[in-house]
Amino acid sequence: MSSVGSGISSGVSSVTGWAPTFLGPYRPDVHQGNIITKEMVEQLRLGMTREQVRFMLGTPLLTSEFHKERWDYAYYLNPRQGEVQNRKLTVNFKDNKLESFKSDEMPQEVMADILILGPNARRKPREAPRQPEKAPETQTPVPGRDSTN
Repeated sequence: MSSVGSGISSGVSSVTGWAPTFLGPYRPDVHQGNIITKEMVEQLRLGMTREQVRFMLGTPLLTSEFHKERWDYAYYLNPRQGEVQNRKLTVNFKDNKLESFKSDEMPQEVMADILILGPNARRKPREAPRQPEKAPETQTPVPGRDSTN
C-alpha cells in the first residue's frame, strides 16, 4: 500500500513540474487605499481648509482621535507582475487650515491610469456597434372598431 502512495505522489510531482507556468491560478492586481497623483499633490496649498483638501484628495484612509490635526492617505498596490508599491501622503492642519504636508513620490495621472486600468487604458475606445434602423411605427387597429372612420 505504501508503494502505491509513493508512486502516486511521485507521479503528481512530475506532472506539476511539467505543467506550463501559464496554467497557474489567476491572481488579480490588489489595489488598496487612496489613489493620489503627482498633479493632485501639486495643487495642495498651505492655508486650504479641511473641506477643500477632502474635496481635492478624497476621504483620508487614516484618521485618528489621538492626532485629529493629521490625515494620512495611503496606497498599496500588489500587481500580478512587478514590485509591490506603497505610497503615503500625510497632511497636517492647524486651526482647520492646511499647515504642512509630506508626500512620497506619486505617479503622474497617466501612469496611475495605466497601473489601475492596464497598459491599454489610454487607447482610443472601440466604436459602439451600429444600431439597426427602427421600422416606422404603425398603429394596430383596435378589434371591433372600423379603421376607416
